[in-house]
Amino acid sequence: MGQTRLDKHLVNACGCIPSRVVLASLAFLGFVNLFMVRVNLSVAIVAMVQPPNVTEDVQAQCLLDAQEHRRESRADDLGTGPGLFTLNNLTSRYPSLESQDANGLLPWNEMTQGLILGSYYYGYALTQIVGGRLAELYGTRWVFGGCIFGGALCTLLSPLMAKLHYAGLIFLRVLLGLVGAMSWPSMHALLARWIPPLERSRFIATVYLATTLSVTFTLPLCGVIIDWYGWEAAFYVTGSLSLIWCIFWFGLMYDSPSVHPRISQEEREHIELSVSVGGSSRLPSKRIPWKSIASSLPMWAIIVCDMGNTFGLSLYMNQLPTYMKNVLGFSIKKNGLLSGLPFLSRYIGGLIASSCGDWLIGKSLLSILSTRRIFSAIAMLGPGFVILGVAHSGCEPAIAVALLCLSLFFNGAITTSQLVNHTDIAPNFSGTLFGISNTFASIASFIAPVAVGALTEGQQTMAAWQRVFWMCVPVYVLTEIFYLVFCSGTVQSWNYSGQPTRQPPSVPNDQAEAQPLQ
Repeated sequence: MGQTRLDKHLVNACGCIPSRVVLASLAFLGFVNLFMVRVNLSVAIVAMVQPPNVTEDVQAQCLLDAQEHRRESRADDLGTGPGLFTLNNLTSRYPSLESQDANGLLPWNEMTQGLILGSYYYGYALTQIVGGRLAELYGTRWVFGGCIFGGALCTLLSPLMAKLHYAGLIFLRVLLGLVGAMSWPSMHALLARWIPPLERSRFIATVYLATTLSVTFTLPLCGVIIDWYGWEAAFYVTGSLSLIWCIFWFGLMYDSPSVHPRISQEEREHIELSVSVGGSSRLPSKRIPWKSIASSLPMWAIIVCDMGNTFGLSLYMNQLPTYMKNVLGFSIKKNGLLSGLPFLSRYIGGLIASSCGDWLIGKSLLSILSTRRIFSAIAMLGPGFVILGVAHSGCEPAIAVALLCLSLFFNGAITTSQLVNHTDIAPNFSGTLFGISNTFASIASFIAPVAVGALTEGQQTMAAWQRVFWMCVPVYVLTEIFYLVFCSGTVQSWNYSGQPTRQPPSVPNDQAEAQPLQ
């Protein structure tokens, strides 16, 4: 009864807003919270851990070089010879480099930090397919909502476990990965039910890339919180915000237009007709065509491209704050702000690319396949070559940050290529397919931070990080070539496996076109 009264009030207040816009808003905030609890550790670990036990000229190399140059200039002006340059001189100007009280920091070396940062992906690799399949059979409401709720609990317990032993934090991060892994494929299952085909790229750019927008403000937010209240507060704030979101999600979200109490009849009929024409069936398939999926080259193209993209993205997401502190020498607050700017660029790039891609397909200027190939090349080859500029930008932080922004701006085009391609080839199994590709991609995700730790252990220098950036180039290029050769934009025959004989409805093209999201 209470829910019925609430629905009536919402109809009166928001009746003019399309239901899929409300759904997109809830999902957008859900992905924001999903990544808040995922990336908070990337900034927090900078404040949690004792500085590297290496020579002083390694830490914040760029600042040390600049300070040494200024010190020598002042010494020449004063007629004094060169003296000993110590870390105390540097930290008086850059408080972020102070070791604080070493007793309050955690004695984790670079390899331990790499294991902790990568541990999220150990769990992330295990439940992708489960999440997609559960959402296909039982709906996204409980699967996606449960992911955010579970992530909130893991985050709130993280400070306690970190202080007890780093193995405890690894356990929580693995658990966080287990629940977080189900979120993406579960949303892909909802995409096939709720969003017309010609709106899907824009929906993915707006909603899915909320994760990159989340990184944009989570990194500086955590930096400020840590600076004011300590690193523990970063976990408490982000975990609490996720719990608040759960209240709205479970109260307002419905799994399909047919059961939504506030959707207009016009919008419901439009959605159901559009998704049916796009290859989606009303009833979930009870049997998954595993053999057909395993032998499908278009599916393997998605998998390989996903692995390459995720490898590079994992490096940006998890290692960028460490690079900006230990090499470029930014304070914890400035570090968070500047580390977030490239992800804001990725969100803007995704919005532009998805709008262009949907327009090109809707106007029949390009086929689905051509669109996927063009934007995939932008998303993968763009960062693959721009990152070379980052590797050799030297101690020019403005240039480094600008190139990082440009790199992820190009990568935003992934919303119009690999990220939506599952719904092109098999919308009935899009959640399962997304789970499969993300399972393989998670392998790249937990390899990346460990590889960075191995390349930079005991040598936080520009040369070491150049090797890190160079490592990404062949990964981007080779995986993209495979995608360009074997990708497809056509619904595969096995999409209808387990369904009764289906004849697509015969409708004029103008009726099947998507109405723009208002």
